[in-house]
Amino acid sequence: MRGFGCKVIVYDPYVPADRVRAVGAEPVGTPEELLERADVISLHAVLTEETYHMLDRNAFRRMKRGVITVNTARGELIDTQALVEALEEGRVAAAALDVVEGEPIGPDHPLLRFENVIVTPHVAAYTREALRGMDMAVVKAIEDYLAGRPVEGAVVTPARPRPLKLQSNLSP
Repeated sequence: MRGFGCKVIVYDPYVPADRVRAVGAEPVGTPEELLERADVISLHAVLTEETYHMLDRNAFRRMKRGVITVNTARGELIDTQALVEALEEGRVAAAALDVVEGEPIGPDHPLLRFENVIVTPHVAAYTREALRGMDMAVVKAIEDYLAGRPVEGAVVTPARPRPLKLQSNLSP
């Protein structure tokens, strides 16, 4: 987990520090510490009430001047107006965004006027490896469900899996 030989720091209140260390990264104790130390901030979070606008004006003010911001998760994790202001003031040196708040966006979107901003149409996950990984995760989830095992990552699962009954409408 040392992309380009970088030291990777991670803030995630739901992942134990030993798991972060196990992948070669350094856990930090607070989001503020991450904001103050990171040269590149890459977001990998689901959108919840807790994460909505996690990068807001206050967050951008805490960041190192010249930080690079990457978001491939959900557009609403970043307050667009706050990012525009941070880009105008030079606090953010560049942004790479595969997702943008309020998608789809039009050609007049304020982020598109910056030469140091890359906006892609939510395609970062479309690599051969990522698509195969998603396919395999679905297959495993189905197998686990049918076998009565817990489904990893499931938000809601019926208490008891129902037996699978296949019917065919095809005539012999």
